[in-house]
Amino acid sequence: MADFRRCILAFATLVLVLGLVAPASAQQSLNCTVSAAVTPNLRHEGFTELTGDILLTCIPGQGSVPTPPGSFIPQANFTVSLSAPVTSRILGSPATEALLLIDNPSPTNQDICGSPTNPAIACQVMGDGGLTFNQPGKFNVFQGIMGGPGTNSVTFLGIPVDPPTTSRTFRITNIRIDATSVPAGAAGLSPVFAFVSVSPSSSVTINNPQNYVGFVSNGLNVSTTPLNPHFLQCVTDNQQVGTVTFTENFATAFKVRTNGLQNVPNQIYYSESGLELTLPSELETGLADTGTRLQTTISNIPSGVIISASTYAVSPASVGTVLSDATMVSPVTGTTGGGVVAVTDGTQSSVTLIWEVFNTNSFAIDSLSFQIFASFIGAPGNPGSPMVNTTAMAMSGFSPQLPSYSSSGPIPEFSSSVNIQTPGTNLFQVTLCQTILLFPYITDFFGFDTGIAISNTSLDNLAIGAAPQTGACQVNFYGASTALPGGGAATSLGSSGVYSSTVDTSLTNGLINPGMTWSFSLSQIDPGYNSTSTYGTTGYAIATCNFQYAHGYSFVSDTGIRNFAAAYLALIIPDVPRAPQPFSCTGTAGCVGESGEQLVH
Repeated sequence: MADFRRCILAFATLVLVLGLVAPASAQQSLNCTVSAAVTPNLRHEGFTELTGDILLTCIPGQGSVPTPPGSFIPQANFTVSLSAPVTSRILGSPATEALLLIDNPSPTNQDICGSPTNPAIACQVMGDGGLTFNQPGKFNVFQGIMGGPGTNSVTFLGIPVDPPTTSRTFRITNIRIDATSVPAGAAGLSPVFAFVSVSPSSSVTINNPQNYVGFVSNGLNVSTTPLNPHFLQCVTDNQQVGTVTFTENFATAFKVRTNGLQNVPNQIYYSESGLELTLPSELETGLADTGTRLQTTISNIPSGVIISASTYAVSPASVGTVLSDATMVSPVTGTTGGGVVAVTDGTQSSVTLIWEVFNTNSFAIDSLSFQIFASFIGAPGNPGSPMVNTTAMAMSGFSPQLPSYSSSGPIPEFSSSVNIQTPGTNLFQVTLCQTILLFPYITDFFGFDTGIAISNTSLDNLAIGAAPQTGACQVNFYGASTALPGGGAATSLGSSGVYSSTVDTSLTNGLINPGMTWSFSLSQIDPGYNSTSTYGTTGYAIATCNFQYAHGYSFVSDTGIRNFAAAYLALIIPDVPRAPQPFSCTGTAGCVGESGEQLVH
């Protein structure tokens, strides 16, 4: 609030001082035509988009004469009001990086007013008969201050208005706007206009005061091509999981930070920076903090998984010596070689990858593709690892992303809600190592019983054998069942019946260790077994074991094994992610598109 009061006081003081300085009379007026030097495309995602320069081309007004030598040139205030909020960097409140230049002074002739809020006294210019301001010793560069008529305005105070012998120009540059506030147009382009006014109005006649200074459209198209691998938690693996491609929506959406020292007005630099001048305060105008940055945020990374990504990409728009590329700037935790860098160490649940554009072809559509990889060391003895059954996702866009414009933030900065992929793209999933066993016939109908045994065979002495794994098994029963006598609850062995090793008191913590067999009979677990002559279950069972190399055996007999007995090995159903393709399919015309279960012993 104190700064605001000081700003108001500065305005009031300036008005008083200007009232004491000889005003630009009708005989000393300029007749100016306003135009946009260029009308660039602005990124709808951007909070700090650099508009095109505004150029006032002026000739002497009717009856006006140049200010004679020895007299102070009259001063006026120039204001630019825009159709979007102004976000030019504030270098010293309320002074900004926005500049007004008289007669496009060359770098050696640029004389910058060091008192943007009190130029009426500090930056007066003596008349010399209407000669050009492109010469040393004449203030010809002025900073704009925030404010004026409306909240989307920049005002340049105390600008000398001297009728020229031929012509005079006033160039307004380094104006940035919040492009996210501009509604999207029906054709994908929305104009941003600027209105120029001068006070006192008698000093300058303005023709065509309103001009378009930019057109807003989405600057970026992002596509994520996932490979969607299902990693098995017990198997060490390392593979590409997807590719993220950033493509310009128009040819100048990707920009380098600066193209050398950009201190010559009336030049198109195709960079994130504007006109770069060093002020008397040693602050610098126009210079952006970075080139265009692109980011991909990968979230829901399973514990133990290491994410790696391409360190750089080259655009197909590179032609001859015109290179278009981007290089990773964050984060870097260790290189894996081959243009790929590890960006996590296995402990992070999310990571944001950032690449910066260092070269670009401003006359073609650039497209930059980065590969994403995932690797981890299998943990066969830890089936409860938190990495299991987690799907990693990727969201991409410009960088940095903020929920709203921050005057203290970097240039450029972008919105976290405009033109962002929602939801993210699934990259990969880690699933638990399992064996799924099918027992195709089980019964505990009156007079019959079924025994089931499941062995954990992941323990052996073969050099190429299984890795020891520990896990629990759960058996689901399916089939017709009968209610308990007397209207009791239905048997647990019906269509939704479940029996798990975790509730078997004969096991330690319910886990089947390598080399161990878990066995039970239906008569042991069905509380209504043989209760009536019509009670029982007949159907099949599926066992899901959270380890590899489970094998099952079933024994069906009458009670006491007096007249009937049969035994079989459980069939193995392929677990996710292995596709259930039949072994017999060889890709010939006879089995194209054929699928089925791999039911094996």
